[in-house]
Amino acid sequence: MRVLIVVLIVLISLNLTALAQVRSVNSNTNLRENIPNQISAMEKEGPYTKSISANYVIKPGEKLNIYNLNGSIKFVGWNKNYVKITAIKKTFVNCCDLSEIHMVLSTLKGLNIKTVNISNDVEAGIDYIINIPKDTSIGDIVTQGDVKFRNLPDSVIKNTRRLSNR
Repeated sequence: MRVLIVVLIVLISLNLTALAQVRSVNSNTNLRENIPNQISAMEKEGPYTKSISANYVIKPGEKLNIYNLNGSIKFVGWNKNYVKITAIKKTFVNCCDLSEIHMVLSTLKGLNIKTVNISNDVEAGIDYIINIPKDTSIGDIVTQGDVKFRNLPDSVIKNTRRLSNR
């Protein structure tokens, strides 16, 4: 019985010694200083992004119109008979706001793409990369962001109307 008591005392003292060493490591000031800095750096990073895509078979003569308050638009010509829309949602305040930024497609008189932002982040928006058949007519573009064209004939670019969204 005395041996059992001695063994228990030794084990308890070893556990207390180990616990004291763990506490001394946790009280290191460098560790305390680094954790808040890392958290605040993560909070300041942005934008938060999420990519979505959609395809649409465009008929000859249909125009493509875009209303996009915040964000860029890049048109890329390709040899396929459908439009591929890649929308990169972005928000700067809260990652949860990504679910409150929407790409709305309608097909009344062509393909119409509209960005709807119901979040509280006024800078939130969508950057679009739109692959289109090279003979697609681009109609109205309403955006404050950059508009770029790649691999498209000059006639398509010249007939595009960029309107002010103010």
